[in-house]
Amino acid sequence: MSTVSRLVSRARKFRSVLPVCSAVLASAPGCAGGGAGDSGQGGTYGAGADDDGGQARKTPASGDGATASESSSACPADFGCATDASAGPDANGGTDASGSTNIDSGAAASAAADGRSAAGANGVANAGCVGSACAIPIKHVIVIVKENHTFDNYFGAFPGVEGTLTAGGQNVCRSSKGPGPCARAPDAPSHDMCHGHDCGIIDWDQGKMDGWNHTGGSDTGDDLVYAQYGEESIPNYWAYARHFALGDHYFADVLGPSLPGHMFTVAAQAGWATDNPPTDLPAKLVPGPPPMFLGPHPYWGCDEWPGDTVPILAGGVTPTKVFPCFNIPSIPDVLPTGVDWKYYGTNFDGLFSDTWSPFDAIQSIRKTPSKWAHVVNATQLTADINNHTLPGVSWLVDQDQYSEHPDVTVPGLKLPLGGVCVGENWTLSYVNQLMASDYWKDTAILFTMDDFGGWYDHVPPPRQYGGTASAPYGLGFRLPLLIISPYAKPGFVFKEVSETASIARFIERVFGASMTLHDLDPAAQDGQANDLFGAFDFSQQPLLPLPLKARSCP
Repeated sequence: MSTVSRLVSRARKFRSVLPVCSAVLASAPGCAGGGAGDSGQGGTYGAGADDDGGQARKTPASGDGATASESSSACPADFGCATDASAGPDANGGTDASGSTNIDSGAAASAAADGRSAAGANGVANAGCVGSACAIPIKHVIVIVKENHTFDNYFGAFPGVEGTLTAGGQNVCRSSKGPGPCARAPDAPSHDMCHGHDCGIIDWDQGKMDGWNHTGGSDTGDDLVYAQYGEESIPNYWAYARHFALGDHYFADVLGPSLPGHMFTVAAQAGWATDNPPTDLPAKLVPGPPPMFLGPHPYWGCDEWPGDTVPILAGGVTPTKVFPCFNIPSIPDVLPTGVDWKYYGTNFDGLFSDTWSPFDAIQSIRKTPSKWAHVVNATQLTADINNHTLPGVSWLVDQDQYSEHPDVTVPGLKLPLGGVCVGENWTLSYVNQLMASDYWKDTAILFTMDDFGGWYDHVPPPRQYGGTASAPYGLGFRLPLLIISPYAKPGFVFKEVSETASIARFIERVFGASMTLHDLDPAAQDGQANDLFGAFDFSQQPLLPLPLKARSCP
């Protein structure tokens, strides 16, 4: 039976279902051994000293899926830790980007039979639960992360969003020549655009959002940065948005590229990293003495070649460079006992043995074989769905030709990456599998991007970029956020201010974590992040699956 046929059969059965209602960095010497087999300073975050010789926070090591039970409440001054995030906007009912107040519509939720309620950590009910008491029926969260697109670039012309449509319905975009009709972006852009930290700062221009074509900005001289993908380019993503929920005030947590962007999806922080380490393609030459020729190595993190570094703002303030192997907690550290996880990734079309993952840059995962075993190839997701072994928390990420990243060039080599159409088909294939399975009834899929990719977005981040101990990251540019679930509010535009760190906060809330990542390390931004519950109605009649067909691509 085809996937679409199974979806139709599943939809008929599903119609009768009733709603369920009732930190620090690891020091460079500790990581610089380079390989996963090096012990470094061990695999427990907070176990070593910081780069300045200060005493590290004493936070517990949790086992695979175990819940850490204690942490120090103090943040030593030499870490320059983030302040308690209550200063951030829109933390469960704050102000949205328009300045209006998001008012929780549900009454205070009573405790569910399984101990998970829709009330927030502060006891305030969330708008996502309608009625006097609603258990959270979500038992599986899948985070799909693609590459390099802003909200305007994918959904700027979507009806009802804060986008690029005028009151009269014209789609007007910025360009180096001034406002005009939005250009259509090519399916597979032939070149990348600068989306590093320095370019992002220029693009942002102190919140004026006018620096893309300034010197040092992301524009490459052809105005590609201002082009859009409309419904004709990504019809299936638009179909998800029309049927489920779309967030139009969801922001990156850093003005920067892939590594910090991806790290925020798994750790709600990036160890203060602001850019990428070297990719070491096609090879690395170490002058010596003695000189060494090191082969191609595209992995970022603890597996980097010796001597590779990543720029950071130490403590959120001081520019420096360190080996990209960070001693920070991540989402697996706060999952309750019994909640398993996997990272489904890719390995550059089989050219390399390991799967690419931001967990490579998190010392306690990469250097603990039992934890690193949770990082598997994306094809394993199909087997896990069919074998009924899908973990509670999953990440699904492609770094190859289905990533939706523009073509890239490394010294002496151009790497075509497929295009947006084949990337959308890749996403669709896995979403269809999930919808056709028994897992659909209790699943939430969060689809987003790692970073802005150099593309333009017109909405200034509402929490301005700081680069200080009290505002280390601020917010970056808007990214697309699709919320696909039987309990997503149908056809809903989610306008509350949220961010990449909201992924961690959502997972913590859904699974009833006893502490946040921010509790373990104040640099983590999940403590103040919106939990996304406002995009859900856990008491509604569950939405049916939406079977979609793959397209023929250019």
